[in-house]
Amino acid sequence: MARRPPSRSGLLITTGLVMGFTVWTILVLRTWTIPSLDRQLLAPPVDPLSSLGQILTTVALVTYPWLLYGALLGLALWAVRHRLRNVAAALVLTVLLAGGGAALLRRVVGRARPEQAMESITVTSFAYPSGHVTAAVAAAVMVGAVMTVTRRSKWTRRWWTIGSAALVLVVALDRWVMSAHWMSDIIGGALLGGASAAVALVAADVHVLPHRWQDLLWVDSRPAPPEPTGPRCAVIFNPIKVTNWVTFRRHVEYELQRRGYSRTLWLETTPDDPGRAMTEVAVRKGVDLVLGAGGDGTIRVVSSGLAGTGIPFGLIPAGTGNLLARNLGIPLDEADALEVAFDGDTRRIDLVKITVDEHEPTHFAVMAGIGIDAAILGNTDVSLKKAVGSAAYFVSAAQHVNHPPVAVRISVDGERQPTQDFLVLVVGNVGFLQGGIPLIPDAKVDDGLLDLLAAAPRTWRDKVTLTAKVIARRDRSSDQLQRHTARKVVMHLDEPREYQLDGDAAGEAQHVVFEIDHHALTIRVPRSDQPAELAR
Repeated sequence: MARRPPSRSGLLITTGLVMGFTVWTILVLRTWTIPSLDRQLLAPPVDPLSSLGQILTTVALVTYPWLLYGALLGLALWAVRHRLRNVAAALVLTVLLAGGGAALLRRVVGRARPEQAMESITVTSFAYPSGHVTAAVAAAVMVGAVMTVTRRSKWTRRWWTIGSAALVLVVALDRWVMSAHWMSDIIGGALLGGASAAVALVAADVHVLPHRWQDLLWVDSRPAPPEPTGPRCAVIFNPIKVTNWVTFRRHVEYELQRRGYSRTLWLETTPDDPGRAMTEVAVRKGVDLVLGAGGDGTIRVVSSGLAGTGIPFGLIPAGTGNLLARNLGIPLDEADALEVAFDGDTRRIDLVKITVDEHEPTHFAVMAGIGIDAAILGNTDVSLKKAVGSAAYFVSAAQHVNHPPVAVRISVDGERQPTQDFLVLVVGNVGFLQGGIPLIPDAKVDDGLLDLLAAAPRTWRDKVTLTAKVIARRDRSSDQLQRHTARKVVMHLDEPREYQLDGDAAGEAQHVVFEIDHHALTIRVPRSDQPAELAR
């Protein structure tokens, strides 16, 4: 997804802080006025062994810059686990800009500390800017930003604002009373900390300013209660994938309330039902929007249940692969995905209806596979997948290097092909795998056609050559690799074999019918004025 342009207020604040720090630094280094004022504003000397001296030293140690930066990095790990990728990037960038910038500037500027500086292990190196104040301000801003993104209550954010302001003042006062810095060092540190956090938020595309300026003044601007006739939304979520239910619900409820939705349905999937009954409830209730949060399996079941209903589907990717989201350019960051779900363009895409043996038909949105890929997915250790993500598939792949080929008779739009042994059989609605690997690069999600890839490598050399050609997009149909586009594909296997749908093992199949369901799903995608790119 293309980046959203920063808000005018965000750019104005960021530009003001950067320019303010730059101008202040020039005044400190190039004029005599600021240094003269610094000497007049020096605090009286303090005995490091006195009670006051020990208190000051303790405060300085507790608020040591790299302790605060370590806390921000820990918060970044938390954000990654909860799919707040942009927030995590902003936190890491803040540490680099504030911590690294302050350390670099002290060395470059080389400004000496006041001669009467209290002896302490926190009073070393050079003076400008104050590292303690830089870290305190940056940490205060970024924690406040996380609270805003996760939609903490207004009172929680207000108390944090008061508490963090008090913390910054305590740190600044501590450095001044210790004579660890000139007053201009403290002001420079505050400007650098604020500028670093603001630049990081803009660069990482994190929007934290309120929609109305009254919120900055703490005026109660809560939206009026929605009318009973307002639009209704159903939220279908997989509790295993949505790891922080409280934060997720608070975030979604905030966005729903702001847009006037009422009587929201919260529907939780179960191990026995990944979303089928929940989607039926949402359709039966006639909701105006369905939000689906989970992995590819949950998204597939919800998509199948919405086929042909015309109800818009807002996809919140929360799995390992997230293949449909990646192919449609839907962002993997939770906050950005919610914005697309509510405010993106509405697009109609194809689904593939699959009928296995005598079972009821269902749909998939991405790819179905029979052969080695189904065996790999079906035998991937769940605990290992949870621990290391998609890397677990490589372990399973290594265990299936000698997987036997599948003898299958294929019919493409009624035209029968000769029975042949294939190692890989994939029917796709979209073309790209994780990492942007173009398995079926010509597949289009709304062209009314499904794409078949059938590979029959005979030797290890054939396997390596075919894999390289697929990745390099240089493969062509041959006796070892066949590609077909069609509206209907029928496969009859020599015996039941494992198959997968959208990355999830689905059981065994012998007779399988694939049919395109043109424009079956109505889904929200990034706006056309922000062209979508693969979220690789």
